[in-house]
Amino acid sequence: MSDAPLVSAVVPTYRRPRLLERSLGSILRQTYRPLELIVVDDGSGDDTQDVLSAFADKAQAAGVDYRYFEKENGGPGPAKNFGMEQARGEYFAFLDDDDRWYPHKLENQLQMLALHPEAGVSFTRYVHEGKPDEPKPKPEQMRDGWVFETLCSGDTRAHLQTLVIRRAMFERCGGFSSHRNWEDTEYELRLSLETQFLAVREPLTVICTVESSVSREEGLEGDVERDRQKLSILDELVEKYGDHPRFKLESTKILRARVYDEHIKHLIWLGRVPEAREAWERAVSECGEQEMLLKLKRKLSRAKVAGWFGRKLKKP
Repeated sequence: MSDAPLVSAVVPTYRRPRLLERSLGSILRQTYRPLELIVVDDGSGDDTQDVLSAFADKAQAAGVDYRYFEKENGGPGPAKNFGMEQARGEYFAFLDDDDRWYPHKLENQLQMLALHPEAGVSFTRYVHEGKPDEPKPKPEQMRDGWVFETLCSGDTRAHLQTLVIRRAMFERCGGFSSHRNWEDTEYELRLSLETQFLAVREPLTVICTVESSVSREEGLEGDVERDRQKLSILDELVEKYGDHPRFKLESTKILRARVYDEHIKHLIWLGRVPEAREAWERAVSECGEQEMLLKLKRKLSRAKVAGWFGRKLKKP
C-alpha cells in the first residue's frame, strides 16, 4: 500500500478517558495503511492527556502516525476543525470517542472512492452496540449521487461516524459550525451541495451511545431546546445557501417539517399541549401541509382529550 493515499482519522474527545481505548483501539486495528490518528482533547481538564500520552507506544507498534492535542473547550465542531487543520491526509475520517470502527472500514471505503473519483464523500451503514444483526439505515436509505434533497427528506441517511471525505471537500466547504447540536447534519447538507456522495452498503461502524451523550442531556426538556436550535440552524442554512444552484427550498421545508414533527411530539409527551398546538400551527405556516404534520393533528387531539383527565400521552 506504499502508493496509497494517507487517511487522517480525526477523534474529538471530552472527559471520557476511560472510553478512549475502545475508539482509538479500533482505529489502530484498521487494515488500511498509511493511516494517521489525530486526537483533539476539547479542554477536558481531567486525566485525558495522560491517557493519550500512554497510547503513543501502541500507535507506534501498529504503524500509525499518532498526534494528540489539547485546546480550549469549544464543542465538537471546532474540535474536529482543529483536527482537520493539523491533519496531513488526503482523506479525513471522523470517529467520536464513544464509538468504534470494524477493521475493514477504511480499506473498503478507500477502494470504493478510488473507483468513483466524482464522489467527495463516502458513508456506510452502522450498527448499535449489542445489536450486530440490525444494521441501519435501511438499504433503500443508502442512496448515492447528489443527495441534498434526499438528506432533507430522510430518504438518504448518512451517519457522521461513517463518513470519509476528500481533503478537497474541507478546502472547498470549510469545517463544521460552532453549534453544539446538529453540527453534523448541517455539515453533511453543505457537503451535499458541493459533491456527490458514495454509499457503501456494509455496516462498518458501531455506535455506542452513553449516558453522557449530548443527545441525552436533560431528557425531553433538553430535546425541546435542541429542536429549537435545529430550526435556528436551518434558518441560517437557508439564508446563506438559498442562492446555491443545487439548493432546493422545498426540500428544506420537508426537513423543517421533520424537525417540527419531533419538536411537537416532545411537547406532547411533556404534557405541554397548548404549546404543542401553537408549534403545529407555526409548522404548517412555514412548511405547508406536509403529510407528517397532518398526522400530528390527530395526535394533538388525543393529547388534548387525555389532558382533560389529567393524563399525558406516553412516548412510544
